[in-house]
Amino acid sequence: MEKNISTKVCGFLRRHKLLIFRIMKRSQFILLILFSISTFGFSQKVTIKMGKVTLSNALKKISNQTNLDFFYNAEMFDMKRVVDVDFEDVDVITVVRRIVGNKYVVEFQGDDVLLIIPKEEAGQQKIVVRGEVVDENGVGLPGVTVVEEQARTGATTDFDGNYQIRVSPDAVLTFSYMGYITQKIPVAGKSDISVQMKPDISELSEVVVTGYQNIQKKLFTGASSTVKPVDIQQAGVPEVSRMLEGKVAGVSVQNVSGTFGTGPKITIRGASSIYGETRPLWVVDGVVLENVVNITADQLSSGNANTVIASSIAGLNAEDIASIEVLKDASATSLYGARAMNGVVVVTTKSGKRGKLSVNYSGQFALNLKPTYNSYNIMNSQDQVAVFREMDTKGNLNITDVANRRNGGIYNLYYNALGTLNSDGSFVYENTPEGKAKFLQKYELINTDWFDELFNLSQTQTHSLSLSSGNEKSQVYASTSYYHDPGWSKANNTRRVTANINTNFKLSDKVQFGALSNLSLRKQKLPGTFSRTTDVVNGQFERDFDINPFSYALNTSRASRPYNDHGEYENYRMNWTDFNILRELDNNYIDMDVLDAKLQLKFNYKIMDGLEWTSIGNMRYVKTSQKHIITEDSNAANAYRAADNATVREANVFLFDDPDYPNQMPKVVLPYGGFYNRNDIDLESYYFRNTLNYEKTFDNIHDLNVFGGQELRFINRDFSGFEGVGIQYNKGNSVYVDPDFYKFRSLTSSKPFSVSEERERFLSYFARVNYAYHSKYIVTLTGRYDGSNKLGNSRDARWLPTWNVGGAWDLKQENFLSEADFLSRLKLRATYGLTANLGVAENALAIYMSSTTTRRDANRVENQIYIDALENSELTWEKQHELNLGLDLGFLDNKITLNTDVYFRKGFDLIDYVQTSGIGGQFTKAANFADMSTKGVELTLNSQNIYTQDFKWTTNFTLGYYDQEITRLENSPRVVDLVLSGGGAYIGGPQRGLYSIPFAGLSEEGIPTFYDEKGEVTSSVNFQSTDVDFLKYEGRVDPNLTMGLTNRFRYKNFELDFFLSYQGGNVIRLDPAFSASYSDLSVFTEEFKNRWLIPGDENKTNVPVILSQRQLNEDSGLGVTYNNYNYSTERVAKGDFLRLKTVGFTYYFEDNLLSNLGLSNLSMQLQSVNPWLIFSDKKLHGQDPEFFRAGGVAYPITKIITYTLRVGF
Repeated sequence: MEKNISTKVCGFLRRHKLLIFRIMKRSQFILLILFSISTFGFSQKVTIKMGKVTLSNALKKISNQTNLDFFYNAEMFDMKRVVDVDFEDVDVITVVRRIVGNKYVVEFQGDDVLLIIPKEEAGQQKIVVRGEVVDENGVGLPGVTVVEEQARTGATTDFDGNYQIRVSPDAVLTFSYMGYITQKIPVAGKSDISVQMKPDISELSEVVVTGYQNIQKKLFTGASSTVKPVDIQQAGVPEVSRMLEGKVAGVSVQNVSGTFGTGPKITIRGASSIYGETRPLWVVDGVVLENVVNITADQLSSGNANTVIASSIAGLNAEDIASIEVLKDASATSLYGARAMNGVVVVTTKSGKRGKLSVNYSGQFALNLKPTYNSYNIMNSQDQVAVFREMDTKGNLNITDVANRRNGGIYNLYYNALGTLNSDGSFVYENTPEGKAKFLQKYELINTDWFDELFNLSQTQTHSLSLSSGNEKSQVYASTSYYHDPGWSKANNTRRVTANINTNFKLSDKVQFGALSNLSLRKQKLPGTFSRTTDVVNGQFERDFDINPFSYALNTSRASRPYNDHGEYENYRMNWTDFNILRELDNNYIDMDVLDAKLQLKFNYKIMDGLEWTSIGNMRYVKTSQKHIITEDSNAANAYRAADNATVREANVFLFDDPDYPNQMPKVVLPYGGFYNRNDIDLESYYFRNTLNYEKTFDNIHDLNVFGGQELRFINRDFSGFEGVGIQYNKGNSVYVDPDFYKFRSLTSSKPFSVSEERERFLSYFARVNYAYHSKYIVTLTGRYDGSNKLGNSRDARWLPTWNVGGAWDLKQENFLSEADFLSRLKLRATYGLTANLGVAENALAIYMSSTTTRRDANRVENQIYIDALENSELTWEKQHELNLGLDLGFLDNKITLNTDVYFRKGFDLIDYVQTSGIGGQFTKAANFADMSTKGVELTLNSQNIYTQDFKWTTNFTLGYYDQEITRLENSPRVVDLVLSGGGAYIGGPQRGLYSIPFAGLSEEGIPTFYDEKGEVTSSVNFQSTDVDFLKYEGRVDPNLTMGLTNRFRYKNFELDFFLSYQGGNVIRLDPAFSASYSDLSVFTEEFKNRWLIPGDENKTNVPVILSQRQLNEDSGLGVTYNNYNYSTERVAKGDFLRLKTVGFTYYFEDNLLSNLGLSNLSMQLQSVNPWLIFSDKKLHGQDPEFFRAGGVAYPITKIITYTLRVGF
């Protein structure tokens, strides 16, 4: 953006424009104008014979011939004044002095800039004003323009940010620097005036960082959004990806799990693949950050342990981030070719700046609030016991069943206590109705707050320290950070340390070299968990030994307690043996270690003016170790030893029923010790890229940029697993193994160890041509050619060309709009292109796996190779055509800006799973048979509502909406595939739609009934049926409407900001709360108060009856019936919600105090994150609309209050 007080002749001269944007690419400095007199400048001779020409043409000719630029106020010259230019072998400064006249002073500012200012009028009183100009971090800013507007005299700051100027005592000084807000400060007779410049986000965003290039916004034809860390920060939240929620139009961020390392579910413009990867590509400092594990969006919400290493940027410290660019359409992502179908998020980290050493510290001290039962409709203990009494009268809690049941609560305690004697020999509790009532009365008044018992008011800390320094030859930025979360729940603990160093060296005028290194170390404790499985018969998820504290608090009766009357753990029954959640958390846990190290080198060579060669090499190593400790005192180990009687032995699935001895009772094969299960995943990635960039402006009219290169990627993933058995932790880790244990495991195809590997190789060539005429008409052509080893021998499939064509028209530069002063920007954009992704299927070649045969006798076990997947040579890339139409508007000198995009996507060759006859050896085959269309609109509005010296109020509003339809799908889903909470894919619906079994009401006995595929009322629906047309489509699972509203108020040194996030257009499956049978450990929701009790209630309520033992004995299929109810039309809520995401108050200390303390900046902030869910569907009853209650390691996001201190030296 040009300033009237610093106008260059003929606008920005050609060479100066190139210089500005080349510097912006490297260090975000715009122009360094130094005060030292250049020997080279004075000695430069020119010969120029033009005769009588205008002053404008004369200066332009001198600039083109000498590569010098001129710095002056355009208002002080008559540029049309005719001057005589006839010089031969004369110093250039002498030539300029003669043609501008003796009323002006001409002097060098740096090596290649001539400053032209008026001479002072005789007799005018002047004073000398000195000072320092620093940036937002307190680092001196070179090249800042300091001007006394009335006299039109000026100066620029030197290398350290210092300046000196002679002005009138009552003058007003204007400080301006591209990328920063212009400040006007009255002199008022002061001789020392220092200024801290504030970034102007609107100007900084005039460059689009694609990861390959930095492109001027005015020459960019694609759809992208830039966000700065200051605008998205959520204190106390270490995950950078979560901060994008509501900040970028068209980007959906769903916090399906709040556990550190998991990361949210992010989609840009909706999902682009039906069964494959839907996450965007993350690029950090120009290089793709590969995922340690490839996890689909559905798996992300599973709660499995490997989800905590799913986030590729979990090791990135938010304080090290300089900017984030979100690339959305085919044009913006085109250089990423066959990896960019889901969009790209480009993160640029901070680099060193020229100037004196700058040290900055930030400390965040966060308080994570406990969850409370006030948010949920869980029955209190008194109501719970009332339900237990009803179950007792229906025969569900008789002494025989309770004593041998897998799980048991207070009734199990009562029956175990019947033999307990008082000191006088009498029974503590008698086996009479009165004795039972006495026992139950004690527990119905307990009302245990399991959230209080299992969660902490945890205080997390994040400390970050950074240093920045540099000169003309080298710059360095170094930082380190420490994050510690002692655990929101008693099962969790996280520590993370990061270190980062970024250096740049100017070896000569043509050669630059940069090195960047990152290191992240994480130690994390999690509740012990096994992977989730799906019971397709009964239509439910299952997980053995799930001890997730959040799930436990919501699934366990409040009429139970953690400690008995003697202060000892109170033991309930789970998995046929003693269980106490607090003891279990101490004896069943996962220790996760993650090391993430990266080294990146960059080499730049300026071949000639406008042509540059860049080479980048990157090496990254990630090592993850997951150690699942299950001690001998844990319920998960003791379950293998639970053999109280014959009934328990027959029921206990953890005992070994040896097929060689069919008449023998199931036996214990883990008599001692516990387990040590370990899983390691290692990632090695190597990346090499060479590019040539040619940038040239011809005649100040034609801008041409040609960019091209090649890149090579190697990715190695190694997986290993080990199950250690019989580890006696209390006896020095000694091991006792019963050989029959491995026989037991071998019959279930479970192996004690496993090793596997993945090898990915990619080679790509790419080119981009951008042409602009007067920066008004812009055309962009991009092409890329990708090759991968993951698509077999087929040349047609292995290599894929992708392309894009884009254009833009800057209407504001047209003559018919030049007089529209209210309009500061009007630009139309249009792009069309092809992007792609590798599908989820990888069997372009047959996949062979090694294993051992399943045999009864271990001596007969043989090595084997089996075919995991048959060759499918016709597999190819998933592809997508996209048309994007954009409009950029600016009003009132860009105080109001509006960016709108409309897009149309056509996905084709998407992976589908097709049912076959099985003749070829497979009944289900992956094929590129599916198509999907998406269309949507995005809007971003920024406004400076009030912008005065003391008070500022700015607003940011984002909106994204899309509609999606699967137009071709050969897959035949089952009922269970469509009704579960994650939804499923079905032709005519979105990528993930939620379907329900039509509820037909309760029967005369209070049992749920449904409409089947024939429209007839039935008591149960087969979850495995592929006849799904009768299911009701409820809506999409993922929100298709997202909005964000940020308001920021600044009064002098005080700042208040708040951010609202809205998501909607989706539906949510309510958590399954109903079962055919319950135990005395079960929890009940308030809905059960309206349950069916007597005939006729079916006309008043839709809450089913609690079944009697007689009914369960007579009909074994009632388990399916009640799960049908959980996935019926009765159990759906709207997903729309509005959340106050952040509200913060910041105080910036006065400059005078900072000077006295020797500080460059000092601020304090108090911020609350997720303080208020303003509205959501009342049917949710506290269920978080974003969170899937999957158990395992999954937790919802927390409410956080954070104090932040920032200090700069």
